[in-house]
Amino acid sequence: MKYLFFVLILSFFTSCDKKDPNPELSDEVYKDYIQELDISTKALDAEEKGFEKILDEKKKVVPQTGQIKYVQKKVFDSERRIDALRQQKQFFAIKLELRKAQVQQRYLENLQGGRKWPDEEELKTYRSTIKFQRDKLTWDKNKGIKKSVPRGTVKPNESEPTEASEPTSR
Repeated sequence: MKYLFFVLILSFFTSCDKKDPNPELSDEVYKDYIQELDISTKALDAEEKGFEKILDEKKKVVPQTGQIKYVQKKVFDSERRIDALRQQKQFFAIKLELRKAQVQQRYLENLQGGRKWPDEEELKTYRSTIKFQRDKLTWDKNKGIKKSVPRGTVKPNESEPTEASEPTSR
């Protein structure tokens, strides 16, 4: 019985040092990059489908009616958006690979007793940076700074009173 108890305790302590083969899957920043890559991939696919429709529309345009310039502008704008989305997709793919390598390195440093992982200060900085990048701020000369709804979120509740809905006292 003593030996069985000793083996159980020994196996408990040796199993605690098991290394995670994919530490990046538990990293918040890595998960966010995956989501951004998926968003840009879907946007690129949608834009390419729209580009095909524009090309079909261009083939159907009657010559010398003035419509050709309008359709050519749509083709040019669509090509420009496709190039930008391809660059964005490539950017997030590169960021994903860099973050994966960085997380694996920091995870190994954490196992060896060096650096703390996940670093709360780094996550805090990342969250604040992303918040500022995603918030679309506009300026209204009468109301000051107005926030538009960030990408990927729903509109805030309209239950808050506004200037138009406040009762006026006369």
